[in-house]
Amino acid sequence: MIRKKHEGDRITLKHNTIYVIPSTTGLGFVSVSALNFVLGINYQNNLLLGVAYLMIILLVVSIIYGYLNMSGAQIRLVSIQSAHRSTPPTATFELNTKARLQQLSIEHNHIKQQITLPVVEASELFSIEFEFPRGKHSLGRFKFISHFPFGLVSVWSYLYCNKCIYAYPDPVVDKSNRQEFESHNREAQLVHSSSHLSDEFKQLVPYQSGTNMHRISWRHFAKTQQLLVKDYEGETGARTLGFDFDTLEGNVEERLEKLCYLVLQAHQNNLCYALKLGPRLIKAAQGEQHKVTCLEALSDY
Repeated sequence: MIRKKHEGDRITLKHNTIYVIPSTTGLGFVSVSALNFVLGINYQNNLLLGVAYLMIILLVVSIIYGYLNMSGAQIRLVSIQSAHRSTPPTATFELNTKARLQQLSIEHNHIKQQITLPVVEASELFSIEFEFPRGKHSLGRFKFISHFPFGLVSVWSYLYCNKCIYAYPDPVVDKSNRQEFESHNREAQLVHSSSHLSDEFKQLVPYQSGTNMHRISWRHFAKTQQLLVKDYEGETGARTLGFDFDTLEGNVEERLEKLCYLVLQAHQNNLCYALKLGPRLIKAAQGEQHKVTCLEALSDY
């Protein structure tokens, strides 16, 4: 029931999504107050009774102000940035509040560094870095907690994010195992080839993000305002690079790191490439989206 209330990419903190209990310090505070009350009754000491009453009032005030401090704030997941393990994946949140919000901390099971926002006036962006092993991970539960005003209470709420983030393998240089393949049919079965792209023009194809700008047909763009890319082929058909997990040496992690390096190098050089991971085959293409698809496949292998 609690998870259902807090599930999604954003949450508004209000009476049914904010939880308040005395903190560890607050429990000690209550114990001292109860002790003063017992002593005051036993010894009929009005001063001790007065101190006990004041301490209880202070605790009640802390509960009220702690709740009002977080009430009305809105927390929204803005973006997710997958990355390699050496450069941790990050998630960016936006915090909006009508009144000043004091002393908010963010907790997560895989958070790399504790994040505390001392004061939020109206709107603030903050990023969270994660320590994930290689793979595909659900963001899971975030806990937003405050001990304002006197540290006597813990006021918190949750946000359960179902979106996934990828920790890519780190690239490892392995030039000796770089291979070239040729795509022969629509099923994109990969076979070895040592040919290179020739300069014979084939057709115009729609532009994809990451394609070399020199291949754009600017003449067609001037006429139609449409970005088209020149596609070439040689006498034996279009050639492409292919990277196969089974042909590399090393354990699983070492092979994935080598494939990561090959994918990044092919993308950097604006080459068309395909990727084979066991039974899974990613057809030959190029561009930013193709690179991301290959890196996500390597992460999730």
